Formats: sequence, C-alpha cells, structure tokens
Amino acid sequence: MSGKNKPKANVVLVDHRNIVGIDIGKRKHAATAITPQGAVIASVNVFENNKEGVDLLEREVLVPAGGKSKNKPLVALEATGMYWNALHDELTRRGYCCVVLNPIQTNRHGKKRIRKTKTDRVDSETIARTILAGDAQATLVPDEPMWELRLLVRHRWRLIRSQNTILLYAISLVDRVFPELEGVFSKPFLRSVRTLIREVGLTPDVLAANQKKVREVLEKASRKRLTSETIDNLLQRAKTSIGTRQGETVVNNQLRMIVDYLDFMDDQVEQIGRELQQRMKTLNSPIMSLGIGPEIAATILAESVVWSEYRRGAVERFAGPREYAAFCGLDPSVRDSGDSIRGISHISKRGSPLLRWALYMAAIAVYKKHRDFGKIYARHTKQQPKGRRQKGHRYALIAVAHKVARVTWRLMKDNRPFTKNPPKREC
Repeated sequence: MSGKNKPKANVVLVDHRNIVGIDIGKRKHAATAITPQGAVIASVNVFENNKEGVDLLEREVLVPAGGKSKNKPLVALEATGMYWNALHDELTRRGYCCVVLNPIQTNRHGKKRIRKTKTDRVDSETIARTILAGDAQATLVPDEPMWELRLLVRHRWRLIRSQNTILLYAISLVDRVFPELEGVFSKPFLRSVRTLIREVGLTPDVLAANQKKVREVLEKASRKRLTSETIDNLLQRAKTSIGTRQGETVVNNQLRMIVDYLDFMDDQVEQIGRELQQRMKTLNSPIMSLGIGPEIAATILAESVVWSEYRRGAVERFAGPREYAAFCGLDPSVRDSGDSIRGISHISKRGSPLLRWALYMAAIAVYKKHRDFGKIYARHTKQQPKGRRQKGHRYALIAVAHKVARVTWRLMKDNRPFTKNPPKREC
C-alpha cells in the first residue's frame, strides 16, 4: 500500500462491532447504540454521572448492544471540557473500548441533517454515526505522566493569570493615590517596593512623613542596588503628588494584603517550576535541546500529548510537521472563493491557546540563539518595498513559532536532540 493511501493511525475502525455514542453533559448524559448498518438498537435519554447512572447505561444500552455474541460494543464520547473524564475511566475499568472525538468532527456530521433538531439523544446518535462514517479520528488520551504534566502546567498558568489580575488592580489603586510613581522603578512591584509597602506604605503623605525610614528600608531591601538618586526622586514626587487623599489608610492596608498574596503566588509558581524541571529531566525530552526553559518545554509536551505515543514506538499521529503546526493553530487561514474573496488571513488559532502561547514564548528564546530561526525573524522584519505592508515584531515571532512547531514535531518523531545542521534524510 502506498504512503498516500495508507490510513491514518488515529482513524477509528469499526471492526463489525456495534457502536454506542454518548453525548456528555455536566451532570447527565445521553446514549444511543447503532449497528454497523446504521440501525438504532437501544438508547437512553438521560443517565446521571454516577455509579447508578453508569449501571443504567450498561443495563439499558451497553449490554443490548453486545448482542447474542456478547461482544462489547465500541463506545464513543465527545471531548466536552473535563466532564468526559470520569465516565471514560469508569467504562474503561469495566472493560469497554472507548474513543474520544473532537467536537469539530461531530458538529460537521450533525450539520448534514436536513431537519434542524438538537437534543441530547440526537447528538449521541450523531456521535455514533460519526464513527460509522469511517473517517473519525480519535483524540489521544494522555497516559499518567502526561496527564500529571498537563495538570501541573495548566495550574501554573492559572496562578500566573491570577497574579496578573490582582497586579492590575494594585496598579489601579496606586494610580489613584500616587500617579507620579510610574517610572520611578523599573517594575511596579519589585521586592524592595513590596517591603516598603509592608513596613511603611506607598501613599505620598506616608512617604513624605517618613523619609529617613523609607531610605533605610529601600537600601536594605534592595541591597543598595537602588541608587540614592532613585530614592530622592521617589521622595520628591511624593512631596508634590496630586493624588487623592481619600481612603489612604484603606489603600495601604489593601496593598499590604495584595503584596502578601503576590509573595504566596510566587512561591507556588516556583514550587511548580521546580517540579516541572525534575519531571522534564525524567522524561528526557529532546525539546529541551532547543534551549528553552523546562516550563515552556513541559507546556509544549503536555498540550501536544504526543511524546508518550512516540516513546512507546507507536505510529505517527500527524502525517507531517505542517499537520502538527495546524494542530497548534499556527497555520494561516486561506480564504479563496470566486473572484471576490481571496488571500491568506490570520492564523487559524485552533487547538490549545496555552500550546500556542508556549510556542510563541519559545520563539522569543530561539530566534536569538539559533541562526536559522534568526534568519526567519530577520526576513519578516526587514524593510519592505514601497507599497507593501511593513511586517512587525509580532508577525515575525509567529512565523518563528510556526517553524518551532515543525522542528518540535521532527525532534519528537526522530527522538533526537536539536542540532544546528539537520541530519541527512535517508533514501
């Protein structure tokens, strides 16, 4: 069989078994069983997401779908948030073969219906018929190490987002009472500034009334890295500040609580970072050879969910590097219809936003370290001829991220470290 006609490894094969499609909800699900010929065998409109509900599913649908031969049917679920996880694991423990489908596939098949009907039972039947069509591609369910890695990287990302949210609120507080503070320090809430907030405060009247203590606190907290000119500039701005004097005591108290919260979150992020670094050493992933940090590399691995598949020696999940880039949502969206709509628009942005963010951050690191990535960045930022739109820094980084995605796929497929000169292809 030629390479072009060879079926994809993740295409679900029916294998003459009956199929049970399950429409996933938060607390309640629906299921429908059909034969390989498309006839409906059994269905249940509602069963709850607990042991009694799974027992009802097995009694009313799964056992009748097994038929006289007692062969267990193929169970197909839609990847709806995190709500499919518990049911998927319970059915797997009971010995059923389960596949998980991306909702994009089932939605495409659902639009083929002439009547506009959408119920849970109809959706469950659509899921089963998507498998029956023969072109459904199963979503890879991560194994235990990849699942734990994904939980860690996503929790770290949530902590960082929470930090940014509370930091924006703290900046809004400072802008009310001390708008002249901006520009005094390189960052709004350095360690030395946090210490100043705890021991003195950050409102202009408090700073102006405690100049000697402010100087001592900042010099000690910064280990004399803050120059006397910077501290003098801070005190001078505090004396002439036009900030509001209303609620100064409450603002100082809130800033102290925010600083404690930020310190706690920093410790949590650092703790997760150390664990990710240790896990990446254990996994021995070739992505680290690109020169990116363990947190970014772990995010790429966890969100791709392909490294464990390649390590087991399984067949390739993606046909090539461009398919993996499309999986990351970094492929350009092409619009070409008739004479009126034509051209290439923005990237598709399909798949995991966290994966795209990790590849974008990796692009920032690698284009400065490796010549080939640097050439891509320079090509997209060089001066354009007159009449053509000038491409900027972000556009060039997205192009580099697309290249990083393709290189990442190759490194995982070949299980080898990154080298400046790629190895020769075998004939």
